[in-house]
Amino acid sequence: ARAQARVNDDRVCKVFEVGEVAGRVYIAMQYVDGKPLNELVGELTYEQKALVMRGAALGVHEAHRAGLIHRDLKPSNIMVERGADGALRPFVMDFGIARDWNESATATGTVLGTPQFMAPEQARGGIKQLDRRADVYGLGATLYALLTGKAPIDGDNPLVVLNRISLDEPPRPRTLDRDLPL
Repeated sequence: ARAQARVNDDRVCKVFEVGEVAGRVYIAMQYVDGKPLNELVGELTYEQKALVMRGAALGVHEAHRAGLIHRDLKPSNIMVERGADGALRPFVMDFGIARDWNESATATGTVLGTPQFMAPEQARGGIKQLDRRADVYGLGATLYALLTGKAPIDGDNPLVVLNRISLDEPPRPRTLDRDLPL
């Protein structure tokens, strides 16, 4: 939450306060009157999906400018609110495993995140080598899932996915959905 609070952008959910009361930690965040992107995917046109992802990418860019790597970008961590004018507004959420790339708070070899949306270097545990490109991969994997209905790399369990990420190429999107525009 403290990492997320460092990012001042309209496309990143704002954190107002972090604290503890009677031994219980709390986070006071901006209320987003919307749904996670994974719940909206069937309702959105290709253009709307692209525009939402553009907004999310701009929010992630601001996190990078603040020195943070999100490390868990996926459809459920992007909330989408519909404005009074009908426009879709994405909000990047859940910086729970974000890392300042100038710090080494996470030990090398610790794999954190959602395997289906992890960059290969993250899946291999190369935490110290992670930079903005890991988030770019997560954004691309999210767009892939929005367009095809499937994660780029999938498997029966998280360990299978982690192993396949470095070895397998995702299927070409048009092999999964022939109606995708060129």
